[in-house]
Amino acid sequence: MKPPSHPPIAIIADAHFHDLEGDYGIASIQAAGRKLAMRPFTQVSRSTRVFNESTAALRTALDDIAVRGIHDVVLLGDYSDDGQVTTLAGLRKLLDGYSARYGMRFYATPGNHDIFADHGRHRAKGFANASGGHDLVTSDPERGRGEDDDSVIVWSGMRCMGYPEGLLALPDIGFFGVPGATLWETPFGIDSDPAARRYRVRSVGGATRELMDGSYLVEPFEGVWMLMIDANVFAPLDEPRDGHGFADSTDAGWNGMLHHKAFILDWMKDVSRRAREQGRTLLAFSHYPALDPLDGTRDDELVLLGETGMVRRVPDAEVGDTLIDTGIQVHFSGHVHVNDTASRQTASGFLVNISVPSLVAFPAAYKIVTVRNRLVEIESVGIGRMSLDTDLMAEYRRQAMRAGVETGGMLEVENYGEFLHAHLGHLVSRRHLKREWPEALAKSMRTMSLGDLARYAGAGSDAALENLDGITALDFLRDCYRVRMGSAFGVEAVGPVRLAVYEQVANRYRSLAEGMRSGPVESFRLLFKMYDRYLSGLPSRDFVIDLETGAITER
Repeated sequence: MKPPSHPPIAIIADAHFHDLEGDYGIASIQAAGRKLAMRPFTQVSRSTRVFNESTAALRTALDDIAVRGIHDVVLLGDYSDDGQVTTLAGLRKLLDGYSARYGMRFYATPGNHDIFADHGRHRAKGFANASGGHDLVTSDPERGRGEDDDSVIVWSGMRCMGYPEGLLALPDIGFFGVPGATLWETPFGIDSDPAARRYRVRSVGGATRELMDGSYLVEPFEGVWMLMIDANVFAPLDEPRDGHGFADSTDAGWNGMLHHKAFILDWMKDVSRRAREQGRTLLAFSHYPALDPLDGTRDDELVLLGETGMVRRVPDAEVGDTLIDTGIQVHFSGHVHVNDTASRQTASGFLVNISVPSLVAFPAAYKIVTVRNRLVEIESVGIGRMSLDTDLMAEYRRQAMRAGVETGGMLEVENYGEFLHAHLGHLVSRRHLKREWPEALAKSMRTMSLGDLARYAGAGSDAALENLDGITALDFLRDCYRVRMGSAFGVEAVGPVRLAVYEQVANRYRSLAEGMRSGPVESFRLLFKMYDRYLSGLPSRDFVIDLETGAITER
C-alpha cells in the first residue's frame, strides 16, 4: 500500500498565452461570427512556438486539471506571449475564471517573455488582415513599416511591461501573497510591497541600477514548501541598446543569477535549512533550467553547429553545483520547451532538474507532482488530442495559398498533437537548417538518404542498406529533433519501426572511434552520438524521485 500523499500540484510551463479574441487595436479577422486577433500562418510556420492555439491549449490543460480535482497550479514562466498590456489583461480574466469556478490557486514565476527590466519595452507583432496579408501592431510610435507589412498600427496595449507593473497586472498568481497559504515570504521578509523587494544590479563598467525581485516562498498546504524563484536577470548596459539600458534575460538564466543575484542563493540556503528542520518537503521552481536539459549534448552541439540558441541557454556545471550546495534537491524549469529530466550528484548532495515542455510546441504537455513521504512522483500529461479550431485552419489554408508557402503537412492533420508534430518537422528544414547548421552540412542533410548516411560510416554491405534509401536524411533529422525536444514523448511519436531502422545506422557510427576521421563523417558521428544521448536519457514522463538517495525510477 502506498504511503499517504500531499495534494497534487499541476505545473504548466511556457503557455505563451495570446488572447485570440482580445482587442489589439485592429479590425480582426471575421470567422463564423467571431473576431479573431490572429497571427499570420507565415509567422506561425517558422516560429519555435505556435500563437493562435495558445488560448485553447491553456484552457485544455486547465480543464483537465479541474477534472482531476487539482487546485494548486504552477505557471512556470512565459505564461504570456510577450508581457503585453492587452495580453496580460486577457490572461488575468481567464485565470480568474478558473479560480472562481474550480477554486484553483495559481503560483507563478516570471519568464523572459513576461516582463522586461524596470520600464518595459516596445513590442511589435504581425496580425492577419482581411485581405490575406498582415498589419504590424506596435507600441512604438516611431516604428516604420517593414517590406511585408501592409500597414503599421500603433497600439499602447502592445507594450511589454516592466517591474513591478508587469507583476501587478496579475496580482493573484502568488507574487503578492496567496490566500489560505500557511506561509508566504520573499528574500526580503514578509512585506509584499514592491518597494520592499528591491536589489542593486551592476553593469560591466560599474554602473548600478535598482530592480524589483519577484521571488517568494509559499506553503500551499502543510508539509510542502514551494520556492518560486524569479530567475530573470536584467543586467544594466554601459551603452544603451535598442532604446533601453538593460540586457535581455533570454540567455542569462542561472548563469547570470550566480553573478547578479547572489542574495537569492543565500536565501535558498536558509530556506533549505528551515525546511529540513521543520520536516517540510521543498520543491523549487524557476523559468530557467539549472542543469543541461539536452542529455549532456551541449559540447557536442557546440562542435557540430557552433553556439546555437539552445547552447547559449544551457547552464554551466557550476550552476548545478551551487544549487546543490544550497540544499535544493528538486527543481522544475521551462524556457527551452523541452521535456527532460537531468540529475547531478556531488559530495554535497544531488539535484534533479525536471524540464516541463511548453503547451505551444511539440510535445505539448504539463506535469503533475505529488509528494508522498520522501518520494516525489511526477506524471506528464499530454494535450495532443485537443481539437483544432476549424475557423483558424480554414484561414491558415487561405493565407498559405495566397502567400504560396509550404505548409509542411501542418494543415493535413486531425488534432493539435499532429499539428505540432508537423510544425516541428517543418521547423527543421525552414528554420534550424537555415539558421544553425553549416551550409555544406545542411545541404547534405537535405539531399542525402538514410542509406547515404550509413555508407559514410563505412561498415557493412550495400545490400543491407537498400531498405534505407527510401528514407531521407531529413526524415531522420526531423525525428531526431522530436526525440530531442520530447524525450519519451518523442520516442512514442517516432514509433518502434522507424526507431529500429535508425538503430541500424546509429550502430554503424558507434563503431567509429572519436576524432579518428574528419569532415562529414565526424559530423555525422557527432549527430548520431547526440541522438543516442537523447534516446538514453533519464525517465522523463512518469517517474519517482527518492529524496533520500536521488534515485530516479520509472513509474
